Amino acid sequence: MKGNAKQFNEFIEGSKIQFIIPVYQRNYDWKHNNCEQLFNDVVRLAQDPEANHFLGSIVIAPADSGYNRLVIDGQQRLTTISLLLLAAIKAVKEGKIAVENPSKVDEAMENFLLAKFSDSDRKIKLQPIEDDRIAYDKVFNDEAQLDEDSKVTVNFRLFYELLVSKAQGITFDQLLKAINRLQVISIELELNDDPQLIFESLNSTGLALSNSDKVRNFMLMSLPSEVQQRCYKDYWRNIERATLDKVDEFIRSYLTLQKKLSRPVNKNSIYYEWKAYMQGKDRVSELEVMLHFAKLFEQIAKAKLNTPKLSEKMSHILNLDSSVVYVFFMQFFEYARTNNVSEDEVFKVIDLVENFLARRTIVRLPSNALTQVFCSLHRDVLKSIKSYQDANQELKCSYSDILAYHILRRDGNYQIPRDESFVDAIKSRDVYEMITPTKIFFLERLENSLPGESNDVAKELKSKEATIEHIMPQSLNESWKKMLGENFAEIHNKYLHTFANLTITGINSVLGNKPFLDKRDGLINDTQSIPGYIHSKYRMTRWVSQCEKWTQEELEQRGNDIAKTLLKLYPFPKSNFKPLEKIAESYTLEDRSFNPLGRKLDGYRILGEECPKASWKEMIVGVVNYVLDLNPDNTDIVFDNKQYFMTVKQEASQYHEIRSGLYLLANVDNRNKLRVLRKLFEKVDIAESELVMYVQPEKK
Repeated sequence: MKGNAKQFNEFIEGSKIQFIIPVYQRNYDWKHNNCEQLFNDVVRLAQDPEANHFLGSIVIAPADSGYNRLVIDGQQRLTTISLLLLAAIKAVKEGKIAVENPSKVDEAMENFLLAKFSDSDRKIKLQPIEDDRIAYDKVFNDEAQLDEDSKVTVNFRLFYELLVSKAQGITFDQLLKAINRLQVISIELELNDDPQLIFESLNSTGLALSNSDKVRNFMLMSLPSEVQQRCYKDYWRNIERATLDKVDEFIRSYLTLQKKLSRPVNKNSIYYEWKAYMQGKDRVSELEVMLHFAKLFEQIAKAKLNTPKLSEKMSHILNLDSSVVYVFFMQFFEYARTNNVSEDEVFKVIDLVENFLARRTIVRLPSNALTQVFCSLHRDVLKSIKSYQDANQELKCSYSDILAYHILRRDGNYQIPRDESFVDAIKSRDVYEMITPTKIFFLERLENSLPGESNDVAKELKSKEATIEHIMPQSLNESWKKMLGENFAEIHNKYLHTFANLTITGINSVLGNKPFLDKRDGLINDTQSIPGYIHSKYRMTRWVSQCEKWTQEELEQRGNDIAKTLLKLYPFPKSNFKPLEKIAESYTLEDRSFNPLGRKLDGYRILGEECPKASWKEMIVGVVNYVLDLNPDNTDIVFDNKQYFMTVKQEASQYHEIRSGLYLLANVDNRNKLRVLRKLFEKVDIAESELVMYVQPEKK
């Protein structure tokens, strides 16, 4: 590897050399502020002959041709300077900036922008990746129709406007001279250098690369050039298109399901987890599998399933804007495809997941618990199916029936709320403080809960065509206080933000806190007719228009009606599935009747993750480590129990080292082991039912 400080014109010169952006690089993406800063630096150089500006390092490597160079790092700066020059040439041609020596325009083209003696048919010095190259060539050739969605075009137009409005009398000659004086460190890799190691070293210094940028680089960089091109075109580009702007989320979900993890990969560790996962794997084969799952991801993200019925059902879940379901549905849709699962059965599964999410959201159970649940649900179902197959017994239950069983068996923060708590929460929940996607989800479901006419509430609320309005206003005037009665303050406080007092309208700001009858019937003033609830197309609002007043009586009735509607939409699931008896007995941590003394442990399961062949000591050590891995913040909570956890090792036979300098008193009887774990689960908010212990039958 050789590095030299050079002026930019010295680095870029050469009528044969082309700078090729490899396909594993990200698209051109410099922001407005980055371009404006570079423009200001160049203007300063043009105004001050003594000034200089360091542009940074540019890392290049030999390409297949003896002259061409691959740009390992620095493509954003190279592309940006080229766009600035192209904008300046256009401004000269249109008379927007002056040029003292017209030959300077030709000089800029010859030295900076063209490689007219290149072996390639395309004689342009910079060769971006495909989509950027198409947009760049249109700018280069001064075509009338440019790719307006491309950052290449956006920044070219930005530089043109800056040159016209802020160049402060600077000529093209001065601008070119300033660009010549930009300084770079040119780092050229040699044949025995590892571009991947160089890339990771550069990235560690803080380059703003996403996880998907790093994974793409890792998957493509070490492949031969021809294979790179094919894999980018056939696989990676299609993966990006299928996953829209959620490539990082897709890779995280893909890693989680492929590694069969009980919780998602940490966002900050995706790249390093990916490198470990790829050990010994063929990259081309893996890209093919990734594309297959990316298409499943696309079905979920776009709610485009095999039939309109399924697509509509999936769109309901998308309105919640929750990514926790991707891991589950990618696995389930693949299972449904390979096992010819019927449309009705797929519908039941989606409906069950929606039910699970809706009930938990209303009752305000913590959403972070769902990530672990959805990581393990599909595996739980498959294990139940396999247990019947291994026992050579007929399984009469469907996938959805088994899924319902595994949802119903969870408790604590992982449970599906029962009807009583669900109904209570529907009537009392502060809906207005919900995040916008959640409000949109429930109002759309309530509006379209009956068959027949349908209003695209989600689309209209997102586009602001419709708004969510309080019927009883947030600020009560005398008219409203009189209608509500002497307990107006109590009624206002109890019902204001609940489902009962909210509706959908497009006239919120106009009728605001007008009297109820004006809001119901509308107003006619000197300039316009303002429609009221009675004119609304929304069924939720038309219900309100049937009322003569809006008091506690109407609020309670509407709250009850909405609760009945949501109960009908989301009935408490039932399951006919019964797991087979195991040879080993199983107990959960919540089973206080279980006496572990004298019993041999065969293994355990924690949050769906099986740990076979473990002793009692191995179990307590494994569970404590699992809790610490689950959340590093749990360390202080765990070691707050001074009776069993120490930071100073005492008797070697009594203590087991959990972390560096942190010790567990593990040599206690089995009942005390369970007491320690119960206290631990209570502190870190894990349901005791999530620890299942497999114990050999008691000897008679």
